[in-house]
Amino acid sequence: MKLQKSITESMELEEDIAYYHGHNKDSAGQDISDAGMTIMNSFTIPEFIPPYPVRVHSMEAETCKTIREWLLYHSVDKVFDPDKFTKLLHSPEFAARMFPDTSAERLELFSKFLIVTYVVDEIMDDTELERPWETTVSLALEIHKVITSTFPEIQSVTEILDTFSTDWRETIENLFPDEPYNVKDSHPNPCEIDAGKLSPIGSCFRDFWGAAVASMHRESCLRLARFYQKFLIASLIQIQNRENGVIPSLNEYVLIRRDAGASACCLIFVDFNDGVLIPEEIFSSPQMQTMMNIFRDILSWHNDLWSFKKECLLKGDVHNLVFLLSHYLPFSYQRAAQVVTEMLRAQCSELEAVAEELLKATTAVEEHRHTVCRYIEASRRCIGATHAWHNRSLLFK
Repeated sequence: MKLQKSITESMELEEDIAYYHGHNKDSAGQDISDAGMTIMNSFTIPEFIPPYPVRVHSMEAETCKTIREWLLYHSVDKVFDPDKFTKLLHSPEFAARMFPDTSAERLELFSKFLIVTYVVDEIMDDTELERPWETTVSLALEIHKVITSTFPEIQSVTEILDTFSTDWRETIENLFPDEPYNVKDSHPNPCEIDAGKLSPIGSCFRDFWGAAVASMHRESCLRLARFYQKFLIASLIQIQNRENGVIPSLNEYVLIRRDAGASACCLIFVDFNDGVLIPEEIFSSPQMQTMMNIFRDILSWHNDLWSFKKECLLKGDVHNLVFLLSHYLPFSYQRAAQVVTEMLRAQCSELEAVAEELLKATTAVEEHRHTVCRYIEASRRCIGATHAWHNRSLLFK
């Protein structure tokens, strides 16, 4: 398996990793429930600096102010306590580093996408919700309603529910017996959906989605819709695992985490930024999909390092590579973090190798090669940007 191969190469283990896969050893690391202040204080994030330079858009400060006013307009500040809301306001700093040369309008749209996604993710990851199923499913279906208003061809609500276990699916169906967000034969523009019937976060997403549909290629929006739907489904699967006390295997984790991170959505904005749509045959090619998967793994594993204390030790979430390596292998949390860091370095090298293969596969058409180059550069900038943002963000303090 790809993940197991990466672990083996990083640590030069002689043991058969398959022996540990899915096997919970008492000595494999500290149990989350027993994690105390000693572990909190002793755990440090290993040094890791991505090999990609970072530049900042000159409109960063102005965009942050615009996004704050936008969130206040939709009353998102009423959803979180003041401290959490203030911490979320730094999200546009990521956009300013991924697209340092884009127009102010495009920077604003990408920043709106990032902030609404971070807000949705905060709700989905909130382990202290009194009614997590009802709250999170309601939000997911609101967003799904907006998306399907534009793209009725993507999965229906019923098909989404089939993803989950019978008990969980029945619980959701009881909450929404009439499937109130099903789209009828006529599909309105998302702006025609009554924002007054949506939650503050749903209203935010509706506003962003309307602007995206009006500004981006239809195929780009469709790709974004499908990736975002995967993000919602993966987030709900994580909630289901938490509610049922399920610890995913390493391989299950990789598949869930790739989608739950929503990182693939970031690359879709390359088309929007360039104004040129990458052809489907290239976008769906094995080389392109491999590069995107490596990119998604890098962003997810990097986030796992920074969020480990908050998400795992404090909140008890298990969808974290540092925890899972310690759970399934004879590693302490600190040793597991070192392994993840080595895996990140290896994945950055692998990204470059796959990018070279992708460029060779598109040499015939100069326009396609140019667009692929932009995707590769955006991947590099995004990796550098996420590292810079995690260093600056108050969400992990």
